Amino acid sequence: MDEHSVESLAEVFRCFICMEKLKDAHLCPHCSKLCCYTCIRRWLTEQRSQCPHCRASLHMHELVNCRWAEEVTQQLDTLVKADASDKEICKTHKEKLSVYCWNCKQCICHQCALWGGTHSEHVFKPLDEVYEQHVSQIKEEFVRLRRRLAELISLVQEVEKSVESVRVAKDERVHEIRHAVEHMISRLDAQLKSKLLTLMAQKNSLSQETEQLETVLKTVEQQLNASNKSELIVQSNEILHNMSDIQSKPMASFVTAAVPADFPSEIVPAYDGSTFVMHNFSVLQQRADPVYSPALHVCGLTWRLKVYPDGNGVVRGNYLSVCLSGVICRFT
Repeated sequence: MDEHSVESLAEVFRCFICMEKLKDAHLCPHCSKLCCYTCIRRWLTEQRSQCPHCRASLHMHELVNCRWAEEVTQQLDTLVKADASDKEICKTHKEKLSVYCWNCKQCICHQCALWGGTHSEHVFKPLDEVYEQHVSQIKEEFVRLRRRLAELISLVQEVEKSVESVRVAKDERVHEIRHAVEHMISRLDAQLKSKLLTLMAQKNSLSQETEQLETVLKTVEQQLNASNKSELIVQSNEILHNMSDIQSKPMASFVTAAVPADFPSEIVPAYDGSTFVMHNFSVLQQRADPVYSPALHVCGLTWRLKVYPDGNGVVRGNYLSVCLSGVICRFT
């Protein structure tokens, strides 16, 4: 197996939280990502009950224990160490790289440092010591980056919660509006029913009178066409009586109260107004004091006019000044 393949496989069997070698490997059942049991337990208890990789809902009992992962990682460690030992050999002297030249910034063997000639009077340090320093620095930065990632993920989740809260709040307002509108429509239907009942009663009364009148007219017309002169003369008084009787009820009794076609709107308030009469205007004009109208109460608000009979400000003495002002009030 070549070097690149070993490194790629080693990355697969690395904890995606701490990015170190897997310890007590477990995987997420949603995205199948491997992680240390300690890392994922700390995440689920201290952060969110979500997978830090796929963000699916995740709880401790859902984690899958991967007992086989330890054996695989051990084999990978063996391969990685074998590759590393091959790479850490001086190409010139075929010796193990054990010295770090501070001036040249490169790893060399002890023969290069002592007798190579190119590193004379240079500063040398043990390779392992320099390696540990670099690893320590990288790990510190790595921890900062992981912490930053966790904070960013937490912020993203907070924003997602805010998005959901905004949507829920909007749905609640929509539900309230629909509920209120449904009640308004129900009240409109009740008003319509009441108006229609009144109108249908009026129509039925007029229809009955119309039918009676049509019956009398038809009977009289038949008698006029079918009766001879003597019969008509005999029936004349009865015919006239019936015709007079049908007209005994005055037409005014059929005039019913008008049913208004308008329906008060509960959304748009009805227009309301008032009249303010100023008596002794000339006297008030000479005083030049503002005059206030009686209060007008509309939909929980109180308004009044403030009138300057002789004008106010730059128009004083030339024009009448009128201001509409709201009075502090409280809904009850």
